[in-house]
Amino acid sequence: MNSILSYRASFYLMLTVAATILCGEATDSRLDSYLPVGVAAAGVLAFFTVDQSRRWGLPRTVANILAVGTLGLFFLESRPDDAQAIRCLGHWMIYLQLIKYFLPKTAEDDWFLFLLGLTQVLIGSVINQGDMVGAWLFVWAILAVWVLGLFFLQREIRRFRMDTEAGAASGQSAQDPYRGLFDVPFAGTTLRALALTLVLGGLVFLLLPRQVGATRSWSSGTMARHLTGFDEEVKLGQLGEILENDSVVMSVEITDENRTPMHLPGEPLFRGVTLSQYEKGGRWRRQVQRSLQTIVSLPPFRNTGPRKRAVIRQIIKLEPNDSTTLFAIRPILELSATSRLAPFLNPLDGTIFRPESRGGYDFEVLSDASSQAPQKNEIPPSSDRMKILLGMPETLKARFRKIALPLVQHLPDEGTGEAVTARARALESHLRDSGKFGYTLEMNVNDPQLDPVEDFLVNRKKGHCEYFASALALLLRSIDIPARMVNGFKGGDWNNLTQSMNVRQKHAHSWVEAYVGQDSDGSPLWITLDATPVMDRDESVAQVGGVSTKIRPLTDMIRYVWVFYILGYDASRQNRLLYTPIKETIRDVRRGYAMLWSWTKRGFAHLFNFQSIDAFISIKGFFVSFIVLSLLALIVRLAISVGNRLLHWWRGPTDDSAGLTAGILFYRRLAQMLADYDLERTPAETQHEFALRASRFLTGQPVQIQAVAEVPQKIVEAFYRVRFGHRDLDPDTLKELEENLDLLQTRLNTNPDQ
Repeated sequence: MNSILSYRASFYLMLTVAATILCGEATDSRLDSYLPVGVAAAGVLAFFTVDQSRRWGLPRTVANILAVGTLGLFFLESRPDDAQAIRCLGHWMIYLQLIKYFLPKTAEDDWFLFLLGLTQVLIGSVINQGDMVGAWLFVWAILAVWVLGLFFLQREIRRFRMDTEAGAASGQSAQDPYRGLFDVPFAGTTLRALALTLVLGGLVFLLLPRQVGATRSWSSGTMARHLTGFDEEVKLGQLGEILENDSVVMSVEITDENRTPMHLPGEPLFRGVTLSQYEKGGRWRRQVQRSLQTIVSLPPFRNTGPRKRAVIRQIIKLEPNDSTTLFAIRPILELSATSRLAPFLNPLDGTIFRPESRGGYDFEVLSDASSQAPQKNEIPPSSDRMKILLGMPETLKARFRKIALPLVQHLPDEGTGEAVTARARALESHLRDSGKFGYTLEMNVNDPQLDPVEDFLVNRKKGHCEYFASALALLLRSIDIPARMVNGFKGGDWNNLTQSMNVRQKHAHSWVEAYVGQDSDGSPLWITLDATPVMDRDESVAQVGGVSTKIRPLTDMIRYVWVFYILGYDASRQNRLLYTPIKETIRDVRRGYAMLWSWTKRGFAHLFNFQSIDAFISIKGFFVSFIVLSLLALIVRLAISVGNRLLHWWRGPTDDSAGLTAGILFYRRLAQMLADYDLERTPAETQHEFALRASRFLTGQPVQIQAVAEVPQKIVEAFYRVRFGHRDLDPDTLKELEENLDLLQTRLNTNPDQ
């Protein structure tokens, strides 16, 4: 394979990957979706034109004019108030890169292109946090190391061609001095270099101390998705818009109290926004607006006492979105975040949120394993709030009451918590288990004159979770059971390889919480009710994603490593994964060495304990003498070895000709032969450059010496094969080289001008 063409093709591939990292996540931008394809197409075109013949290249003057013109594109794309200015800067670098593609390239041009690609990678890794960014970064790193290795060879090729200016001017491809380069030894050496680079880079990344509290973050310029159905006001049916979306909302590690990974049975409910006020026409609203009077911080939870609670810890990496709502399993015992902007709990409706809605967010939640336990720090509903929790249009309430009463009339109605729970469960079972209602994402309307919930309940009897939850909440209110609707997420894609869960938009779900009273401490008791048919919903969720679901475990594993161990590799995780085990290992080793030293001291004390001279004449004395003499011999041996090394260092390097191969010996002989003519290699010269200078010198000598002017280059080429290629010279080559050297020496000795 031609090394020159391989280098150029690898270079273009590396730059295409860099453009993919920069533009890969901006799915709402048509320009970003086209730029990587354009970069790849331009690379192919440049490869078959200007890289094959320089006459196809752009003139430098035209290239400079085009480069100035790209500034106009940059200013047209970006505006002073545009939060995506950094992405536009990356686009501008791609424009400059495309111009450089069609120039006859020098080493300086290649360095410029490499730096442009590196800058695109840096920008893309900051502004993009998608599933595949980490994988593309890994591919780019491997390609970058490979390209830099080939770049060194191309620099040597350019030096090799210094004496063939005519061929370079004609634009014809000169002979490749590295033909047959891509063999097994070269591949092995390259793989070792790649492995060493990645290992050293990984060690630096792992060991470099992290700032306490530092974690991944996105600036305000990061693309933030809108989560439909989690606003202050939600219209019935809006949640269906994201149920067909496969994008990741958050990645969750689920552990026990000791941070041991665990897999929860079933599908956990990640509670989100609470909707309490229902208006005719199918609109739900939040009950209260957040303010400083309606937020509380949850203190650290201490799981002490004779009966410890079973808890669930969730380490959540929330993707960028424009909502302040956070999601977690209820009831929440402890809430914290690595960011200085700590999350809060709204005590009126039990919602947790972050102070700002910019970018992604990393937080931890400790939840009670009992989903029916009261929420810590939530307050019971007041009389005004109770009116909202029971509120619905009167005409609608009467019609819903006629539907609900026959379903619960066989149950007691004495107003106790157990009775309320039983009536609520009966209505839930009717919607979910009776077989009269089905699940669908289609949102048809049979009777536009009716309220959408009533139309679903009476006519269509098919809908998604939002309709089931709305119907159940209004049925409960019609028989005077306070209820609220909750929008969140149910379950996610569990990955056995990473022991983590990726929650996607398609896992969005609605359910109901019914108020059944207070416990002995005065905390409100809410029961969770889910009226959506389970099997039908699961089938619908499984159909979203298409072919990508086939490789989902692999992509989720890549995402997990990227999100949790690269973006989320903060001081806490570093200390838990690295420093704490190292400290424990060092402590155990020191304890073991202390015990070993104690045993050794006691053993030596017993071994060298002789009561008298006569006691030394014994089996014990023999062993002591043998050990002492052996140690003395070892010390003397080491002293002689160290002394010889110091003496060798003091005297300087000696002739090691006996250990050299024939190719290196020939080069030594050539160097000594040319030294008689004041031709010596300077420290700044390579052996190849020295051979070129020697050949030019011999070319200026008499005719009989000009005939052997190419001998130095032949000797140096053989030297390179032996010294750097680790190849042995066959006997015919050795004989030919020796004859050439003998002939050169003979011609030089008979030179009349000597």
